[in-house]
Amino acid sequence: MRPASIHRETMTILREIAFNRSLRIAALLLLPYAGVLVGLDVAAHYGRLTEAHLPVQFFLSSDGGFGEWLEYSLTTAVSAMLFVTWLWEGASVYLANALLFAWLTLDNSAELHERFGHAFAHRFEGWPLPVGANDIGEASLFLAIGAVWIAALLVSLHHARLRAAIESVILAGCIAAAAFFGVVMDLVVVWGDRTPAMREFATFVEDGGEFAMICIAFLVALALFDEARRRRGSPA
Repeated sequence: MRPASIHRETMTILREIAFNRSLRIAALLLLPYAGVLVGLDVAAHYGRLTEAHLPVQFFLSSDGGFGEWLEYSLTTAVSAMLFVTWLWEGASVYLANALLFAWLTLDNSAELHERFGHAFAHRFEGWPLPVGANDIGEASLFLAIGAVWIAALLVSLHHARLRAAIESVILAGCIAAAAFFGVVMDLVVVWGDRTPAMREFATFVEDGGEFAMICIAFLVALALFDEARRRRGSPA
């Protein structure tokens, strides 16, 4: 495939995303609520530092908290849209990403990586790293899942049409950015000794960054799904 064709198709897809009407409507509904949740998270971190503790549901990373429930909804919606797009287009790259977002929903709601980290912490005891053994276990599970997803994505991309390949790479970029905050920044939070203020700030960056990337991934997936629907002439 010639670079000029790839560049032309990429710019077409990016314009479709930027000017998609469904994305704008969803953003008007989603972003104000997401902003409120980020504000509650900031207040909760400040309350922890000042001993003025607020409800744990205010934290973006609290299991069953307000932010987590929104993340469950968004990742489930992305998985469903990608699965339907796979049925429409037949390109397995959509299925690979759909399965990953389904796993993210399950992991978030059932605390799979936390459970794995504690269950296999004994296997990481003695590692010369200034983090807990369970934190290394959690990161190892994420790396394993990521390796499987990347392998499946590469195989799928090899057989994908140009548009499907580019759309999947765009979504993969959102996933990679979310993984940076969810894995790398998670280790930064627990790495070595930190002052309470620095630990709260690092935690906010980790949770807020992952939350923002999930919101962006949802909006991008929605725009791509809407454009696929339009090409098929399907009803909204």
